[in-house]
Amino acid sequence: MLSEWMRILFREIKDYYDLYAMVLLISIGLFSLFVESKSLERKKLKKEIKLCRFFGAVYVIGGVGLFVIVRLFG
Repeated sequence: MLSEWMRILFREIKDYYDLYAMVLLISIGLFSLFVESKSLERKKLKKEIKLCRFFGAVYVIGGVGLFVIVRLFG
């Protein structure tokens, strides 16, 4: 049951996740890491800066990682 659900999920991701989606995710991550975090620094929002940088890194690493996984196993 679970393996069938995972197979369906992977097939759906493989169908929709392409180079454009990867570039979009990386762009959002880089924007969060560099532009948005600088904006939050000017406002002196320390917790929000940490969250913004963390999720920016997750977007960049996740975008590339998901692309590699889809290409290797797809």
